[in-house]
Amino acid sequence: MKQVKLVVGGALALLLAACNSTGSGSTTSANYILNEEGEITHICRNETKVGTNFKERVCRTVAEMEEMGEKARQDVERAQRSHMDSRNF
Repeated sequence: MKQVKLVVGGALALLLAACNSTGSGSTTSANYILNEEGEITHICRNETKVGTNFKERVCRTVAEMEEMGEKARQDVERAQRSHMDSRNF
């Protein structure tokens, strides 16, 4: 369990560092769309597709971003379990 926390914490740190970078990563800028109450409803980013230099503006709802983060976390956990299972035979 401690390893899972460390890996998830490390993955989150890498994600935050990647979002903060100004290099040629997949995310170069982010904007937020607010409603009348000042709450964030959408997050828009310029993303570079793999294999191209063309950037595309992509806007997603906050719920979609949270869902993507949860899926990424589950993928990391699944990969860890798979790795641990392959070492135990």
